[in-house]
Amino acid sequence: MTARTILRWTSRIALGAVGLVLVAGAATFGLTEARMARKYTVPDHPITPRTDSAGLALGARLTKVRGCVDCHGANLGGDILIDDPMLGRLSTPNLTLGGRGAQLEPRDWERAVRHAVRRDGRSLRIMPSHEFTTIADDDLGAIVGYIRSVPPVAKQQPDPRVGPIIRALFLAGQFQLVPAELIDHARPHEAHVEPEVTPKYGKYLAIGCTGCHGPTLSGGKIPGAPPEWKPAANITPEGIGRYSEQDFMGILRTGKRPDGSAIDSAMPWRLTKEMTDVEIKAVFAYLKTVPAKAYGNR
Repeated sequence: MTARTILRWTSRIALGAVGLVLVAGAATFGLTEARMARKYTVPDHPITPRTDSAGLALGARLTKVRGCVDCHGANLGGDILIDDPMLGRLSTPNLTLGGRGAQLEPRDWERAVRHAVRRDGRSLRIMPSHEFTTIADDDLGAIVGYIRSVPPVAKQQPDPRVGPIIRALFLAGQFQLVPAELIDHARPHEAHVEPEVTPKYGKYLAIGCTGCHGPTLSGGKIPGAPPEWKPAANITPEGIGRYSEQDFMGILRTGKRPDGSAIDSAMPWRLTKEMTDVEIKAVFAYLKTVPAKAYGNR
């Protein structure tokens, strides 16, 4: 075979590979765009923002415990969590009255937080509403009332952008780009959940743990997480059975195990330390009731 023939076949193989990449890229883009464009019907469920002093104090604490400030910034004026050509730009909106918050009615808040659905019926991107969909009316009203009371932040956030890696991970089931797909939009919502040291109340709170620790709470690699993130711990009785209630409280309040060693920095103990004793004890009571699972089963 001559050098010219080898070159000709090499060129054809290279062009074929490029063609396959372009076709795969176009297919990935089309499939993800179709899923992001889908519209959802959400039942009307009005909430009332709380403006009393107790409601505002509760809302201020819940924006930390529920992780609002973790994504939207300490002043709730929005943040840019990722900005990468291949991953995309994950920018969170300015929730204050100086930004997106000025355009949102209470119905919009309920739809967004519980359903991850915009006013036009399309899904919000990445907003983890599958972890908030069970939130009670009075807790949600406290959060909304507090956010509307904070000082307005004059800040315009750039539009988010979904990159090819995120799109591919989404199609592979390794990244949740369209959270509205995970939610039962017809489920009823409770007006109030009594804060008491019971597994029922602990389950209500622990739904926020499933994003990292998995639906069964057994931990493992977090889908779509940055490479530097360590796998989440197993928090079923198989993983934390050796801890006492006091040990568990210390971990969530200080970020340290009973032996003094630091837990993984990705664990948001700076937020969980804002939980009350009743809340932490209730979560611990609930975790003792879940089925023990071997580590890594998510």
